[in-house]
Amino acid sequence: MQSRSASATRWPRSACRSPSSFPPFARSSAPDQRDVLETAFLLLFFSTGARTPVLALLALRRPRNLSAVVLPNLALFIVAVIAADPAVAVLALSPSSLAGAAVARLIGAREETVAALMTGTIVLSFALLPAAVPALAVTMNMGLAALVVGVVVAGSFPQIRDAILPLLDPARYAAIATILAITAITSTSLVDGRSIVLAGIVLAGGALSAAVGAWAFGGDPLAAAIGGGTRDPSVAAAVAMLVGLAGGGTVPLAYAALLGLAAALGKLVVRREA
Repeated sequence: MQSRSASATRWPRSACRSPSSFPPFARSSAPDQRDVLETAFLLLFFSTGARTPVLALLALRRPRNLSAVVLPNLALFIVAVIAADPAVAVLALSPSSLAGAAVARLIGAREETVAALMTGTIVLSFALLPAAVPALAVTMNMGLAALVVGVVVAGSFPQIRDAILPLLDPARYAAIATILAITAITSTSLVDGRSIVLAGIVLAGGALSAAVGAWAFGGDPLAAAIGGGTRDPSVAAAVAMLVGLAGGGTVPLAYAALLGLAAALGKLVVRREA
C-alpha cells in the first residue's frame, strides 16, 4: 500500500461499508440501539465541549505540548497505514481519552496539562479523521456540532453553564459507559488476537511517542502520555459503528480493556512509589 497524505490514503473498500449500510444490530436485532449510540455520542461531545477551556489551545504554543500532540498522530497514522485497516485508522486518529482528567487523578498526573493536550487532539481529530476516511465526515460533523454547542453554552450563557456544571462529568462518563457497553454487546465475540495486538500497538505507540515528545522539550512525560498519546475508544467505537464499519468495534473494545489495565497498573506503581 502506498503511503501518501491523509486525504489521499485509501483503505480497503471491503472493510468499510457506506454510511447508509449499518451492521445487522442496527437494522434488525435492536432497532433502537443505534439511536442510543448516536445520542450517547452527541452527549459525549456536548459535555466535553462545555467543560473544555478553549484558551487551553494557547498551551500548544509551547513545543513540549505541541510535540506531545503532533508526534502521536504521526506515529499512529503510520501504524494505521501499515495495518491497512479502517478500524485502526479510526482509533489512531481519534482524540485522546475524553476521560483523561479522571485517569490523571487516578495516577497522579497533572490534570491541567492533560486537559490542554486533550483539547489539541480533539481539534486534530476533527480535521484528520474525515480526511483519512471520507465516509466518517457526516458523523464527525455531528460530533463537531455538539462540541461547538457545548463550548458556546459554557462561554456565552454562564447561568446555564453553572446550572448544568455538576451534571457534565457524570453525563460524559455515562455516555462513555453506554457506548462501550453497546460495543461490548455487539463486538465481544468478534475480538481476536489480531484486534488485541493492534490495540496494544496503538496504545504503546501513542503513549510512548507523546512521552518522548514532551520529554525532549522538558515537558511532563506522564501527562503527555495520557493527554496526547492515548486514544478514546468510545469515540472510535461509536464512529465506526455509526457509519457501518464492518468489525469496527473490535479494536476499540480491545483498546478500552488495555487502557483500563494500564491505568490500574499505573495506579499501583504510584502507590508503591508513595
